[in-house]
Amino acid sequence: MTNIEGEVAAGFEPVRDAFAENFAERGEIGAAFSAYHAGRKVVDIWGGEARPGNPWMQDSSAVVWSATKGMTSLVVQLLADQEKLDVDALVTAYWPEFGANGKAAITVRDVLSHGARLPYPPGYTAIATGDSPNGWENVAGLVQLLEVAEPVLDEGLHGYHAVTFGVLLGEIVRRATGRTLGAILAEDLAGPMGLQLHIGLDPSQHHRVAELQLTIPPPPTDDPEILAMMAQAMGPEGLLGRSLLVGQNGLGQYNEIGNSSQVRAAEYGASGGITDARSLARMYSMLASGGVLDGSKIVSPESIAAHRAEQWRGVDAVLGAEKRYATGYMLAGTEAETFGPNPDAFGHPGMGGSLGFADPEAGVGYGYVMNHMIFEVAVDPRARALADALYGCL
Repeated sequence: MTNIEGEVAAGFEPVRDAFAENFAERGEIGAAFSAYHAGRKVVDIWGGEARPGNPWMQDSSAVVWSATKGMTSLVVQLLADQEKLDVDALVTAYWPEFGANGKAAITVRDVLSHGARLPYPPGYTAIATGDSPNGWENVAGLVQLLEVAEPVLDEGLHGYHAVTFGVLLGEIVRRATGRTLGAILAEDLAGPMGLQLHIGLDPSQHHRVAELQLTIPPPPTDDPEILAMMAQAMGPEGLLGRSLLVGQNGLGQYNEIGNSSQVRAAEYGASGGITDARSLARMYSMLASGGVLDGSKIVSPESIAAHRAEQWRGVDAVLGAEKRYATGYMLAGTEAETFGPNPDAFGHPGMGGSLGFADPEAGVGYGYVMNHMIFEVAVDPRARALADALYGCL
């Protein structure tokens, strides 16, 4: 039986039980979960192993993959609130060279809502693929590929920018402010808020990061035609595979990429974030509480309303599933995205299981991180079980 550390407020004991069940029944190896309600921390628990033979500690953190997009969205929201970045401006207003080859009409909002039509940079295999950590430190090389690329998708389509969301926004932010996404997150948000939120982690801190392990469940069918279609979609010739920068070996090496020192140190604003559950939940608690944390205003209520408002809903051309996109954040309310019972909760899941979200209607800030990546089509069953238990206690 896994020992669960931390604390839960009176009345929230079922959340601890659900967390323990994740270890007993849902394949958990090491994880942490934290939740805030009405600005008060009500759950802060952890357990299992961060690395083989090493327990998950109170200060352990994890790579959260696409849950990073929520951190990046908050940076952009802050800059927009401070009038340092206009989300309705053309990308070329900040990055003139980007307009080459049919991209002159793309706006910053298009990038934030996965409508920039660049879910992958053509030619990425010359720089980095999912087959190895080698080359992933060359973010500038991916920026250059995107700068000269033609749009991959037809005009009007939205398709999930799994990696390029952060590469594009990172360059836009750098051009607009002279600073990097990671620096703004650390200096203007994480530091003042007292949070461990990192996009680009100093190597001196890597010892606190949990080691990712990976399980790819068996396919949901044995139909050879469907299996062939799935393999094609996820391979280097498929749109989804290319959006994940896969190589010849599909998703099988992504734990090694996340465990790589050079990848952890690089600034990937879509997928390279490192945090703990407590910080993720506290960040979203701030957004669920009108932008105020400990009496200090971080962002305005008006900016929260604007950035959580739905920008697009439909079948995503890359993922092939219905999605709802706000300005950077992903919205709940579809079959694949269920962040508790309220359809207008907003945040972002991460590949393999992690999840952070804000639910202003219920006053909830939610943060879940783990090191056992289990690929699921919808929100991970472990994250869903914790949300169900949490809302059952409200």
